[in-house]
Amino acid sequence: MFDKIAKIIIAFSAGPDSVCLLDVLVDLFGGSVEFELVYVNHGLRSKRVLRYEEELTKDYAARYKIKHKILNIKVRKRKEGIEATARTARYRALSRYLRRTGADRVVLGHNLDDFVETFLLNIVRGSGMRGFRSIPAVRLPFVRPLINIRKADILDYLRTKRLSYAVDETNLSLDYRRNLLRLKVLPILLKINPELPDTIRREVEILRHDDEYLWKKAEKVYARVARAAKDCVLLDINKIMRYNLSIVTRLVMKALQDLRGSLDGYESKHYHAIIGLRDKECGKRISLPKGLYAQRERDEIAIGFIKPRAQLRVPLDVSKRGCVIGDYKLSINVARMLDSTSFRENREVFDLKDIELPLYVRNRRVGDLIETKIGKKKVKKIYSEHRIAPRERENTMLVCDQKGILWILGIARAYRGFVSKKTKNFLVMEYERID
Repeated sequence: MFDKIAKIIIAFSAGPDSVCLLDVLVDLFGGSVEFELVYVNHGLRSKRVLRYEEELTKDYAARYKIKHKILNIKVRKRKEGIEATARTARYRALSRYLRRTGADRVVLGHNLDDFVETFLLNIVRGSGMRGFRSIPAVRLPFVRPLINIRKADILDYLRTKRLSYAVDETNLSLDYRRNLLRLKVLPILLKINPELPDTIRREVEILRHDDEYLWKKAEKVYARVARAAKDCVLLDINKIMRYNLSIVTRLVMKALQDLRGSLDGYESKHYHAIIGLRDKECGKRISLPKGLYAQRERDEIAIGFIKPRAQLRVPLDVSKRGCVIGDYKLSINVARMLDSTSFRENREVFDLKDIELPLYVRNRRVGDLIETKIGKKKVKKIYSEHRIAPRERENTMLVCDQKGILWILGIARAYRGFVSKKTKNFLVMEYERID
C-alpha cells in the first residue's frame, strides 16, 4: 500500500475519519514521507460550515507542519443524484491534483462502517457481484488505510488523543439514502447480528475471489465472441449462449466498460435487459444510461453509442457532377452513349426522360417506400431482405427525384427509368465508400 512512497495527499474533510487518518499516518511515517492536506470544496456546504472546515484544515496543517490546499470545484446536478455526482467530481479533482504535484498516493478516510453501508446500498440498487465487493482498500492511486476500522473505534481514538473534528450536519438528514440506511436500517440489522460488519467483510472477501476468477475466464471468452465495429461492440449470440449466465453477464459488462471506460451508472437490470435481447426479434432496441444503446441484430447483440439522427437532405446538381455525403462519394453525369463499363455493381443508369429533376440525396425516413415491379414496397423490407443490420441502416443513403426514391445506394433501385434502345439521354450515377 505504501511501498517506496515519497509524497502522500490526504483527502481531508476535517471530519473524524480524516483527522484520525492524518494523526495515524504522521505518527507512523514521521518525517520520512511528505504529506499534504487537500480539502475539496464542492460548493454544497453553507458558508458557515465551509469556513469552519477550511479553518480546521489550516489549523491541522499548521499543527503537523505540513502543506495544505483548498480545491474549489463546481458540481452540476445530474441524473445519478447529487451524492454520486459530488463523489465523482471529488475523485476527479484529487486525481488531477495528484498528477500536478507528482504525489504517489491519495489516502481516503473510509472506514468499515462506510464499507458496510456501501455493500448494502449496492444490494438495494442491484449492482451485481462487482458492486457487492463494496469499497476497495486499494485502487491506485487511492488507498483507504482505515477500511477495516469501525467508526466507534475511530471516535474512541480521537477522544483519547483529544483531537477535534467537524461534524457533517447533513449526516442526520433522511433525504439521503445512505443516511436513511445508517440511521434506520443498520441499527435493526445490528440487533440481529452485532458482528454484522465483520461478517460482511469476510463474505465480501470470498465474493471478491469468486468475482476475480470469473472475470479472468470472461476476458478470455470475450476475445472469441466479441468484435469491435464503428462506434459499437458486437456480441455473437450463438457463441455467448454456450456459457453460464455469470460469464455472459461479464461479457456484457466488458463491452460496456470498453465503450464507456467504466461501469459507473450501470446496474444488473441493464445487464439482464441486454442479455434478454437474445430472445427478441431482429431490430429490437433498448436505451441504456450514459448515452448507449443495445440492439438485437440477426446473430449478434450490438452495444454502441446513441447518435442524434439528423435529417439529411442534400441537393444533387447534375451540372456539378456529384457530391460527398456521409460515408459516400457520389458521382453523377448525363451521357448520350454508354459502353460496356457503364454497368457496374456500384453504378446505376436511368433514362433521363423518366426522371423528374432536381435530384437530392437523403438518409432514410420512417415509412419510406420504393417502387418495385409489383408496386410500392417498404424500404425497411428491402433492408431485411438484403440482411442489412439495423445499425447499418442509419448510414445508408437514398438518391431521390421529385417523384420518390430512385436508388438505395448499393442495395436496390426503383423499378422505373430503365434504359432501352429508345433512350437518348442516360443519367449515370456511381458511388464510392469513403473509409
